[in-house]
Amino acid sequence: MNAAQLISTFGAGILAGLGATVPIGAIGVLLLKEGNDRGWRRGAPAACGVGLADFLYCVVALAAGTVVAPVVERWGRWPAAVGGVLLLVVAALTLRNAYRGRPPGEEPDGARPALTGLRRFALFFGLTIINPMPLLYFLAIAVGLGSRLHEPAVAGVFALGVGIASLGWCQVLVAVGAALRSRSTEATQRRISLAGGIIVAICGVAVVVTAFL
Repeated sequence: MNAAQLISTFGAGILAGLGATVPIGAIGVLLLKEGNDRGWRRGAPAACGVGLADFLYCVVALAAGTVVAPVVERWGRWPAAVGGVLLLVVAALTLRNAYRGRPPGEEPDGARPALTGLRRFALFFGLTIINPMPLLYFLAIAVGLGSRLHEPAVAGVFALGVGIASLGWCQVLVAVGAALRSRSTEATQRRISLAGGIIVAICGVAVVVTAFL
C-alpha cells in the first residue's frame, strides 16, 4: 500500500466515523450532559467508551463482512429493545438526581476518580455496544467498498480512521458540555440535566416502541 492509498483509506475511515457519530442521538445528548455535569477531564472517559465501541464494531464488520449481518438480523428487535430500556434507566437516574438537587458531577463519599472514570467508560461503552445499528452501518460500508478493504493493512488503517473520528467527535461533545458548565449557574445546570433526562427518555421510548412495531 503506497502513501496515496494510505491517506485516502485513512480519510475514508475518518468520514465513515463522522457519519456514525455526528448525527446527535441519545448518546450525543448524554455526552453533552456528561461534560456539563463533570467537566471535560472527568467526562472524557465516557467519550473514550463510545469511541472504542465504534472502533470495535468497525473491526468486526471488516473482519466478518457479510457473515455477521444475517446473525444480527436474526436477533430481531431484542437488541434495540434492550438498548431502549437501558436509555430509560439512564434517563430515570438523571431525572432523579436533578430533582434531588445533587450537584452536577458529585460522586458518592469515598469514590475514587480513577474508579469513577472506569465506571463512566464502561457505562457509555455498554450503551453504545448494545445498539446493533453501528455494526450494520459499518457492515454496509464494508460491503460497499468491497475488495478495497480485504487487505489487512488497508482494513486496519480504515478502522483506525473510524476510531479516531468517533473519539474526536465524542470528545468535542464533552468539551462543549464542559464549556457550558463554566458559564452556567447551578440552577441552569439542573435545568440542563432535566432537559437531557427528558430527551434521553423520549429517545428510549421511541426505540422501544419502534422495536415492537
